[in-house]
Amino acid sequence: MPKTKTKTKVSRVPNLIRLYRRKRHFKLKDIALLMNQKSSAHISHWEKGRKLPSLLNCLRLSAILKCPVEILFFELFNSVRKEVLELKKRYNLFETYD
Repeated sequence: MPKTKTKTKVSRVPNLIRLYRRKRHFKLKDIALLMNQKSSAHISHWEKGRKLPSLLNCLRLSAILKCPVEILFFELFNSVRKEVLELKKRYNLFETYD
């Protein structure tokens, strides 16, 4: 019997790239051009949460869309922030301003 591929559930990374791209009246191909990409496929994957851009590409998006990375990836940033806070509590590592 031939093996059949089973689809695994891909977790998507929610983001606001599309919202801010549209607010700035950019098309996918405009963003690709400004990011020196040959096609808009990568940007489309990022918008849909299928892939996560590299740090450098996140910074590029932030500069192009005039929006901080923490806002573009708010849910991811929030979960990371909560994780760090829990670790600070667990290890009792707080700075004087926390």
